[in-house]
Amino acid sequence: MFQIRRVPLVLALACTSLWAVGCGPTLSTQVRLETALAPGNTGTLSKDGLTIEVPNITQMPEVFRVEVPVCDRNGNPVVDSGVATMTTITALPIGGDLFQVKISNQTDHVVRLTGAVIRLFDPAENPIEPQSKEEVVATATRPSSLAQQGACATAAAKVTDALTTVRFIGPNTELLPGTTTTGYLSFMPPDNSVPGTWKLSLYEIPVKVDAAGAAVAKTRFDFAYVHKKFRDTYSQELLGERKLVSTKEVP
Repeated sequence: MFQIRRVPLVLALACTSLWAVGCGPTLSTQVRLETALAPGNTGTLSKDGLTIEVPNITQMPEVFRVEVPVCDRNGNPVVDSGVATMTTITALPIGGDLFQVKISNQTDHVVRLTGAVIRLFDPAENPIEPQSKEEVVATATRPSSLAQQGACATAAAKVTDALTTVRFIGPNTELLPGTTTTGYLSFMPPDNSVPGTWKLSLYEIPVKVDAAGAAVAKTRFDFAYVHKKFRDTYSQELLGERKLVSTKEVP
């Protein structure tokens, strides 16, 4: 599970007169969120001829990284010595949750996810539906979403191109017997920074069919994750290095 967030805001607790003589070190705080596999979640589940792996992503996959021109808050390109300033952004909407999913089919029939139900549950058990590929493209290319990453609106074309070849798991996913497919799930929860236990559930996965190909047995997979929020306090002397002095878990 990887959360797509903006760079966290740093709150400075400085003296009234900035860098005044005798002021001492400047203190600043930064809130961060950590996501880990919940107890009992190894990232891999096997049952009824299927194996599903959902690794805990710690870095944004390279397929979602796009280099685009930088624009200021007014939408004007940032230029340095006549050359456009470039930055690398994520080809996904800010505030989303991304999962990589690998499904292996060891059954003797084709597994189709046409009738499967996939949901992400927040700590209050509110269900969140996955975005379709079209929804991911639409939300990631909005001018407001691009601006949150400092990108120009013209970056939409590059984001769209980058997502063209990315496979997303959904109703059209099919697995032949003895094959494996890897894709992504993208969710847009109202607030993905809520601490507590989150759960990815895949329901109604067909594992047995009759002679006509109709599903007669289905199974379910659950993967739980824990979000923890921390407040880090840093100290920095004038022209010195910024040093971590304390960390506290916060609700």
